[in-house]
Amino acid sequence: MARKGSLEAERAAIAKERQALETREAKLRDSERAASVELMQKSVLGKAPFERVESFFAALAKLGLDEAEKRLRAS
Repeated sequence: MARKGSLEAERAAIAKERQALETREAKLRDSERAASVELMQKSVLGKAPFERVESFFAALAKLGLDEAEKRLRAS
């Protein structure tokens, strides 16, 4: 019986750690998103008129990120 209790305690500890990790990952995603927005605001895109930014992202969506990066590196 003692073994069953220790196994349950271990499962509970793992679940608690998993939840803590998920919380940390969510905070990291939020921080990365905020940093991305800040970078965009400081970049040429942040200074461009909305219509041009919207057009740029539409073209980016058509090409896909990998292809757009490849073409930009080549230029």
